[in-house]
Amino acid sequence: MEGRHTHVDLEKLQAAQRLMAEAMGEDCAEALEFTADRFARWQKAALVDPRTHYDPDNVKLFPVPDPACVELVTIKVTAFSACEHHYAPAWLKATIGYLPGEHYIGYSKMVKMFKHFACKYTMDERICNDFLGELVSKVQPRGAGVLLRGKHFCVISRGGNEHDFPMMSAFWGELKSNHSLRSEFYQHAMASWETGI
Repeated sequence: MEGRHTHVDLEKLQAAQRLMAEAMGEDCAEALEFTADRFARWQKAALVDPRTHYDPDNVKLFPVPDPACVELVTIKVTAFSACEHHYAPAWLKATIGYLPGEHYIGYSKMVKMFKHFACKYTMDERICNDFLGELVSKVQPRGAGVLLRGKHFCVISRGGNEHDFPMMSAFWGELKSNHSLRSEFYQHAMASWETGI
């Protein structure tokens, strides 16, 4: 699987931060002495560690009983990401859904799978494509979809509205072709994050 590696060189991250501090004319003794280490550890914690929690070679599935009444399974996920264009932070909210085929996948596994693709320097479009491809490959659902919203600090910090959340959706299988199922997915996706309804 492309982009699977989770190696990080903390010393190079520290050196990079020192160069940024020098370029910006940083003269605070506290920052000059300690920030490089803090920066490197933060990058690892935010953009590397969450990706190690998903093992693509060990995705446990659960058989769907016969008869089965469950049609659509959705879950809401939040993740920290970063824009590969500006290396600026992004805060993502996603609704993931699938129509079970022969198997269910655990909720926490779906979250870990999503964060594996989200928690790195990337693009929202690539997250949707790569995550959906992985979900379809591993679970073999009848349909699958994701609706992604991202608060991008490269936009906000340059004068964009702090409430601007670019949004995109991606669908596969019956969730792409069946209008009523896709409408139900959108109802789930647009429900309140606070109450779940």
